[in-house]
Amino acid sequence: MSTRFTHKSLAAAALGIALSLLLGATTTTSPAWSNTAGTPRLDPPAAPSQCKEGHFTVTGTYGGTFYYISWRDNSTNEDGFTFEEWGRNQSGAWVLTQSVSMAANSTAFSLGGHAGPNVKFRVKAFNSSGDSAWSNWAH
Repeated sequence: MSTRFTHKSLAAAALGIALSLLLGATTTTSPAWSNTAGTPRLDPPAAPSQCKEGHFTVTGTYGGTFYYISWRDNSTNEDGFTFEEWGRNQSGAWVLTQSVSMAANSTAFSLGGHAGPNVKFRVKAFNSSGDSAWSNWAH
């Protein structure tokens, strides 16, 4: 009887060790997605960088000054970008004047208007899991 008890105890101990190893095992995930409760989830994209503003002038009937804002796309899992233009109001406070959603892999946006010290721009990436941090401000 004691032999049977010893075999059952050893079998139970072995099963416990095997289950603890199995349940305690960690999995490696890629930096682009993770698996939570069996449902794949994307990580938010990396923030764009090197946001900068340039301008050019076009002459003729539809001429004017146009602004070209460019940035570096540092993510590989974005669904798109949100571009913002901010301007100073009459009291000198910064206010959002334009927000535009753009396609994935975009790296530039152009617009007409009056940039200079009273206008600034920024951009962020987004996907179904959330938004990146904002880029630097471009003036």
